Amino acid sequence: MRNLKIIGVDIFLEKRKTRLYVGTLIRTHGKLVFTYDEHYFKAQNVIPLGPEFPLTQKEFISESLFPSLIDRIPSVQNPAYPEYCLAMGVDPKEQDPIILLSTIGRKGPSSFIFYPIFERKLIAEDVIKFRESLGLTTREFSSVFEFSQSSLNALERNRILGSEILKRLEIILNFPNVALDFLLINGGHLIYEKWIKATNWLKAMKP
Repeated sequence: MRNLKIIGVDIFLEKRKTRLYVGTLIRTHGKLVFTYDEHYFKAQNVIPLGPEFPLTQKEFISESLFPSLIDRIPSVQNPAYPEYCLAMGVDPKEQDPIILLSTIGRKGPSSFIFYPIFERKLIAEDVIKFRESLGLTTREFSSVFEFSQSSLNALERNRILGSEILKRLEIILNFPNVALDFLLINGGHLIYEKWIKATNWLKAMKP
């Protein structure tokens, strides 16, 4: 399975019964850009992300991480810092603010929560290799993972598909537990020997 690369941060405001989408932080041309979501920007009774992000302006650009966001990332001087990183699967030597903010800085003292945005680079070869490693035909793969066979064939021929199909395939390819759940639910579409082979291969891929 390919490691997923974090390329940005989705930011939410957690309220008692709801979660509001606030906006995104991404890196563009070497600069960090935060943009409020249109609905949040126009909403009533919401709070700014920080003092540098007044709700009179929608987009903010900085050469480095904004000060109020820096405060969310634990200090490397903290003795527990390596443990925080290990728990989130981050190298303690990592310095990319986007990665740190969306992992060890995900939850802080405020009501804002930060989630990683992953780079999406699913290509036909990835899907073909995964399907063949499971020992499945296109018909069997489509039945188990609940795709139309025509959609799978289109992807394997490098034809463009809808974003929802690509998103689900990326999850299946990168998270063996999800694929195992599909096999458990839809294993009746396979002969027993194929089901066992696919199941064992996925179990071996689990971290």
